[in-house]
Amino acid sequence: MRALEVSHLSVNFGERNVLSDLSFSLAPGEIASLLGPSGCGKTTLLRAIAGLLQPSAGTIRLGTQLVGLSSVVLPAHKRQTGYVPQQGALFPHLNVARNIAFGLDKKTFSKQEISEITQEMLALIGMSGYESQMPTELSGGQQTRVALARALAVKPKMILLDEPFSALDAELRNELRTDVVALLRAQGTTAILVTHDREEALVSSDKVVLMRDGKIAQMGTPEEVYESPISPSIAVSTGDALVLDAQKFSNGSISYAISPSNAGQTPSESGFVVIRPEEISIKKAGTTGVAATLIQLDYYGHDAMLVLKIANDEKLIRARISGAIDFKVGDIVSIEHQGPVRFFAKM
Repeated sequence: MRALEVSHLSVNFGERNVLSDLSFSLAPGEIASLLGPSGCGKTTLLRAIAGLLQPSAGTIRLGTQLVGLSSVVLPAHKRQTGYVPQQGALFPHLNVARNIAFGLDKKTFSKQEISEITQEMLALIGMSGYESQMPTELSGGQQTRVALARALAVKPKMILLDEPFSALDAELRNELRTDVVALLRAQGTTAILVTHDREEALVSSDKVVLMRDGKIAQMGTPEEVYESPISPSIAVSTGDALVLDAQKFSNGSISYAISPSNAGQTPSESGFVVIRPEEISIKKAGTTGVAATLIQLDYYGHDAMLVLKIANDEKLIRARISGAIDFKVGDIVSIEHQGPVRFFAKM
């Protein structure tokens, strides 16, 4: 059974088509990231799934239940979805305990049960003892945790997270993201995360949905969208990438700046190759490969990014290496591509 099935979904705002014929599905417990630039329709898709806006065409199913189509929409509060907006959006006049318990129906749960669920959620997010704190007394990370607890308290079929970590500094963002993903997996909760951050999408998800102009450009596992992008622009969206001019020959060989070949022959097709910086090896000058000059070295601790210049080529080459760095700016080195050759014909 599928936890979510979106089929041929379109959303129009007046004359403007925001989502167009969009289809995808999620299995129970699967976490998906919606990745794309501002204005591509990520938040609109999330709000349509949550029941906060009505589709113009297509259907949305949660499990076997049809919850959204152009003529009938199941109200948001009946969909059993939890929604975590940007920056948490806690109720400022309610303390932490009352924020978490807000969605629990007093006709369904006794005061004792509500208290027990609230304590369970506080323990789950590592904030036991914060019941009486007001939102203004919490850090940004704590507010996000409380918003997540509020969404989980009602035992939703799915959690929808709209860039919940965007306002946090890098260290806290990474720590909280790791905790939230671990919590969702421990609960077996199906979830969708909206993000602009390609690293966040890759590390958090079972499935990455890359969006462009209201459509799905590519969808797959993090490994699939990173290793096998369907276009140079998608490659750049999922990680650091070099896009180099290339020529393809009738025998299937491909020539580009780091791997010249078939000198004197006429190419059968012009295009581009996409290379990841970690696929470039750097050796001492005079060994196999192409000669290049090291013009910049950015050291990050866990690895370093080297910027290199090949003679008679304006395109700069970026290579990522880890471990000991035996080169300095100004050195002449040999570089070689050791990875898949992703060729894309010019359109």
